[in-house]
Amino acid sequence: WAADGCGYARIPGGDFVSALNYEDVRGAQYIAPFEMMRAPVSNAEFAAFVRKHPAWQRDAVAPVFADAGYLGHWPAPARSASGPQAAQPVTRVSWFAATAFCEAQNARLPRWIEWEYVAAADLLRRDTRSDPAWRERILAWYSRPSSKMLPPAGAGDANAFGLRDLHGLVWEWTEDYSALLV
Repeated sequence: WAADGCGYARIPGGDFVSALNYEDVRGAQYIAPFEMMRAPVSNAEFAAFVRKHPAWQRDAVAPVFADAGYLGHWPAPARSASGPQAAQPVTRVSWFAATAFCEAQNARLPRWIEWEYVAAADLLRRDTRSDPAWRERILAWYSRPSSKMLPPAGAGDANAFGLRDLHGLVWEWTEDYSALLV
């Protein structure tokens, strides 16, 4: 992301059928145009946020807003490691911290349906969910535990919407994640 907005991609609206079966929604839903960060938030970007907003530092955050592992991989409460870790996507944050980060950028977390809409794309096509090879690649990632060092945020190829690393690095941040829990 960047203050001038060049870190955001403008996502065109369109009709989309979710993979989830909602009781109150049948068929295609219209997704209004929105903007989304082109790459996941890095440790360095999140560290800059917690330095500006000390209430979100590891040693200051209220326990109701983050668990004991919050930013536990950082060497200090307001400093991520330097070198490769600084460029990696930030992990071990809470939904509350992610929401506060977005609000500090005059932004918001995407809704699940918006994330699903852009995550259905591959390099050239906006909706590849009917492609068995694409689906197998995505499901293989979700079924495998991660034990290796993460590459830098945004290092992957951009999809048809200009977004990077929606799959394969970290779980998504969405505004309405709890609405998906049974």
